[in-house]
Amino acid sequence: MQMKARYWIVQTLGALAVGVLLVWGCWKNSGIEEFRLFGSLTSVPQGEYIPNQNVELSGTQAFQQKATLYADFRANYRFHFQTIGKALFEDGSCMLLVSEPPPYFNADTIKQIFSKFTHSVESKNHPVGYDGHITDLVILLANATVENVDHLVKDLSAALYLSDYKPNTMPLPVENPRQYFTEENIDYQITLYEFNDWFMENDEEFVRWPDTSRSVTVEQMFADSLTGVFFSRTPGFVAWAIAKHHDLSEQLGAIRQFALDADLILGALADSSTLVVVGRERQAPLHVLPPLNVETVLLLASVTEKELSQSLDVNDFMAGKMKSGRDWCPTYLSRELENTEFGHLMTITDVLLKDWSENGTIQEAYYRYPSPPRFPFDRPLFKKLGLNELVYNWNTWNAMYAIDMDEGFTIYTLNRTGSLPVSYFNSPERSVSVGYRYENQAYNYFATLGNTDLARVVQYTALYQLFMDNGVTYSGDVGEAFPANKPYLLYRPTRNLMDFFKNLTDQQLDYLADTISSCTYAEYQRDFVGRDIKRIENQYNFKYTEDQKRDIYERMGKQVRNQLRSDLASVRSMLSGLGEEEYTKLARFLSYPRGMQAAGGVTQQLWSRARKLNHLMRTIGKNHLSIVGVDLNDVKNYYVGSLANSSARYLKTPSVIVTYNDMLTTGGHNLSSGITRVHSLTGYKRGGGGAAYPQAKPAVPTAAKPATGGGGGGSHSGSSSRPATSTAKPSAAAKPAQNIRPRGEVISTAGRPQRGF
Repeated sequence: MQMKARYWIVQTLGALAVGVLLVWGCWKNSGIEEFRLFGSLTSVPQGEYIPNQNVELSGTQAFQQKATLYADFRANYRFHFQTIGKALFEDGSCMLLVSEPPPYFNADTIKQIFSKFTHSVESKNHPVGYDGHITDLVILLANATVENVDHLVKDLSAALYLSDYKPNTMPLPVENPRQYFTEENIDYQITLYEFNDWFMENDEEFVRWPDTSRSVTVEQMFADSLTGVFFSRTPGFVAWAIAKHHDLSEQLGAIRQFALDADLILGALADSSTLVVVGRERQAPLHVLPPLNVETVLLLASVTEKELSQSLDVNDFMAGKMKSGRDWCPTYLSRELENTEFGHLMTITDVLLKDWSENGTIQEAYYRYPSPPRFPFDRPLFKKLGLNELVYNWNTWNAMYAIDMDEGFTIYTLNRTGSLPVSYFNSPERSVSVGYRYENQAYNYFATLGNTDLARVVQYTALYQLFMDNGVTYSGDVGEAFPANKPYLLYRPTRNLMDFFKNLTDQQLDYLADTISSCTYAEYQRDFVGRDIKRIENQYNFKYTEDQKRDIYERMGKQVRNQLRSDLASVRSMLSGLGEEEYTKLARFLSYPRGMQAAGGVTQQLWSRARKLNHLMRTIGKNHLSIVGVDLNDVKNYYVGSLANSSARYLKTPSVIVTYNDMLTTGGHNLSSGITRVHSLTGYKRGGGGAAYPQAKPAVPTAAKPATGGGGGGSHSGSSSRPATSTAKPSAAAKPAQNIRPRGEVISTAGRPQRGF
């Protein structure tokens, strides 16, 4: 009894001593308010310790450093990059940077999350492109512990990404700048047969965190209609199982998890009720291959259109070379893509397609994208082909293959994960390929370049196609911000210029023909004549006298002048003969060609009239339009100013592109939801022989309609071409006579540092 009594006394005294120390420490360090959070002396501390908040933000180190830290972040991450940056300071203050918040995120949510702390929120607009911007949020805390910040980041992640899974932060100042090119392989060419062999024949095992005791195969995911994110038991794959024909709002938490844990999408498998998207378990750090944005994934699930498009409308009537020598053109995006990350990413990579195909000679004036280590051709393609026009297109023809198996499931694999296929056309009107040789060479170049933005476009495109093919939808708010005034914004300046041509007097015709032909002839046409003179002299081994040369130059100059006067008179006559309805239709068509094309209102006669006016504009030279009282720089400024307030909550895609040294080049993206379906596990790739290994010759991309050609860009549906080898559905048991790579030879089985939670 005495021992028990002594033990009780010691325990009681010890508890009292600890209590006194706690009281004294709380009073000394944080005041009575913090002490109350711990409850009575004899209870376990309840709630989170929050330091004294009687601190002025303006006197903190975080306040003093915020501008420098933000500038440093955006200097290293100039384009799209979504993260939470964090900087902790010795005085207990903290800066959190929310870069590129999703459109559904309300900044007022920050007040709720940070209500117990002295804090401030500031919006920062980071310019991208000519008139685009990304709005970031800078949050300052006056006094917080490391534990406080961790909890706040977790709550912030849940609000931003709809999940608090792995709520990571980026240290500020930036330690690892964004990488636009990686030397590691991100271009996988995995065959349908290999997917069948790995996941259906050899039953790759998957587990779900945190309970890893139960293994499941893809077939078991199908049988039990499982959903969520799974890891292959042997490191290498991450599978996202999605309920088909269901709204993605029922499965929101898995999106962020898959985006963090998989850095590339490789393909998918599906049965009648479940879609399993298979990704490479993350090998690349986040600053190399950032997670896919949750809001973009939701956007792709919400799309009901079977085609998405993007283009740079450099051939529009009022676009082209300004007096400064720079070229301007409106940007076009399908209405679902306006003011979205994916839409702007497509614009950026369209600029890259043109610039790099031309060996870096066409540069967008406001992007300053890093240059690649090499170019696809030995000299600029436009000069190499010797064409008057050239159209560059990214497309989805044969970008993904699918096979419907006899056992009731479908296998999907991407042709290449490094980039989309490339098409080159000789003109917007004639969708004739310049040759598969150039397209294959370019496809192989872009796919193996290791450009992380090109690979990101492939991933988003794959999700769009898989969602459409499997009835995965999303009906929630995606923050659509299509500028309703954009389509016919150039109607008024277009009509004003048409009125000028229509009302020209004979005297004005003579003046314009003399003035403009003198300019164009002196600038470049005289050089063409001089080259022809030298060619003839060399061919026939004789020399023209100076008088003969002078006579040739004069005759050719008069010919140019007379042709221009004839063109001006012909256009004047055509416009004068039109009634008001036809005149208005022509003005509307010239101001926004894709609008009337989408509505089916373009007749051959209207097309012919528009071509005549566009030909006149080229003959005049758009950099000479100031002679007729039109300044394209003013037109561009009017266009930009009219769209200045048209943006999503945190993002505005550029409404125009301004380039150096552009020629008659157009281009864009044709993203079709159609997938190329085949009837054989092998032998289906026209250029790859069925065994498409990394670095192998790519499949031949079939020509698709260029993005400049219609209202929606109108690429051909990939499912319309089926290079079938049989008419019956194949069986998984039918194995082709060829060697298949073990999955470990394709996807690394090395351990990953963080698997699951």
